Amino acid sequence: MKKILFVCPYPINVAAGQRLKFEPHFKDLEEHGYEITVHSFMNENLWKIASNRGHTLKKIFWTIHGLIRRLILIFSLKKYDYTYIFMNVFPFGPPIIESIYIKLSKKVIFDIEDNILSQEVGSINKIASILKSTNKARYLIINAHRIITSSPDLVKTCNKISKKNSALFIPPTLEEERFVSKPNNNSNKNRIVIGWTGTFSSREFLNIVTPELEKLYKKIKFKFLVIGNFEMENPNLDIEVLQWNSKDEIKQLHNFDIGLYPLPKNDWIAGKSGLKALQYMAIGIPAVCTATGNVLNFIEHEKDGILIQNADEWVKNLEELINDTEKRIKIGQNARKKFLKDFSQKTIFKKYLSVIEG
Repeated sequence: MKKILFVCPYPINVAAGQRLKFEPHFKDLEEHGYEITVHSFMNENLWKIASNRGHTLKKIFWTIHGLIRRLILIFSLKKYDYTYIFMNVFPFGPPIIESIYIKLSKKVIFDIEDNILSQEVGSINKIASILKSTNKARYLIINAHRIITSSPDLVKTCNKISKKNSALFIPPTLEEERFVSKPNNNSNKNRIVIGWTGTFSSREFLNIVTPELEKLYKKIKFKFLVIGNFEMENPNLDIEVLQWNSKDEIKQLHNFDIGLYPLPKNDWIAGKSGLKALQYMAIGIPAVCTATGNVLNFIEHEKDGILIQNADEWVKNLEELINDTEKRIKIGQNARKKFLKDFSQKTIFKKYLSVIEG
């Protein structure tokens, strides 16, 4: 039995970048004869406070704790056939620890999410963001045996840096048996629900669309539902915030009639996989997205989603979707069909297996 060590930043089943990417394939990998070991940098204690302001001493303590655990892990690397590094080994400073992992691991697979080769945007912790070095990603791209990227654009960038054809784009993984279509029960609603789901790290992107939602609310009443791990208030909107949890995730998403995916247009976003948009498509609702990044590769405007080119288009398109029930439902149905056709878990697992065994 071959052994795979997954070196990742977050605990299992909490962060979208992991639980909707490689974590769903653990069972299939085990059925194919692989023994899985997961080593998270953050433990539950750090994860619970990472999204909150303050707790500085606790954050420092648990960060040092994570670093020590990463250093101890060095002595076990040689017993694994594959070391799968997601994002980094240690989030701060130069790639010193990463270089040790590269030297001592038999085969390294580097999984890069977002364009961490450019300056991070949307981070709630500006100091932590500054301490992060893009040199880590470059080092891992050059020295890893294979690279998995979160967008086709990143494939080109990684291959250019590594000077070898070692990168492959693999879409997010959403289990079709779990992400089922939402029931069509709009007749029981007083107001259409426009929704957004995310974490503290992407909360800043809501600032892009909030002023447009306020303009829209003056014209037509709707409910704005946010699913996240933070609190939010806005006196100019009928807003509700649900705290995300894995048990109720699908039930929470089924409250949405329309899903939002606002993003800035910059180099960082070029590496985004479009995960939120795929979640909305999977449950059969229209994804209304900024026309940037990977969504341009899988959303056809006004057929299986809506692509927004400028600020004014948010109000125009959202108002039309609220008023036109038939269009809203049709786009959602088309989105679900595309999800099942192009993004099934079985299809995506084959891509992971090809990287590991290639």
